[in-house]
Amino acid sequence: MYTNENATTCTAAAYCELIRLDMGYTVNCSAACANNCVNTSQANCSVSCCNSTGCLNDTFVSMMLGPSTVMVTTKTPDTTPASPGTTPIIDNLNKCHTGTCSGATCYADFVLLQSCSASQPHCQLKKETVNSWTAGCTANCSGKTTCKATTPPPCYLECCNSTLTSCLWLNGTLNVPSSAVRILHFNAELIASLLCILVISFMI
Repeated sequence: MYTNENATTCTAAAYCELIRLDMGYTVNCSAACANNCVNTSQANCSVSCCNSTGCLNDTFVSMMLGPSTVMVTTKTPDTTPASPGTTPIIDNLNKCHTGTCSGATCYADFVLLQSCSASQPHCQLKKETVNSWTAGCTANCSGKTTCKATTPPPCYLECCNSTLTSCLWLNGTLNVPSSAVRILHFNAELIASLLCILVISFMI
């Protein structure tokens, strides 16, 4: 079951982070990403960490459709800034380019890398609106609407298996697995309706 205490807007420099606790999950804004969860039994670690609007949605969908029910609590962000001398932790997890921008090909300037958790083993470059883009880790590439000349946004220009250095090309070339093109795309309204029904069934 998911509990939402309040909606939180993170600052432009902050990350949205889903943390696995001993007895549930919490979502908050963070100046830096915590250590990534490397297995399903690890606690006090980051399941997903990203910095674009709605970037945790795929994680929530995969958790809702998964075999277990979890409790997620959203809380207001900790306003303590990160220490400027903090050294990032080196990890061997797969990475994706991450970022949000506006412009026809602004994604070509994405250089930041995000470590992907086991629940988000893919990278995506998503066209959100006519001239806005987001990139980062995602749960899967199946059923994504690919960006073609006549496809209205939202659509995906790239969706690929994450690697140690990111699989995103960021050069304007369509980069999706052939199976993703063939699978039917379910629209957002249908998915939202199914999630609502699932949440209501847990409340009864």
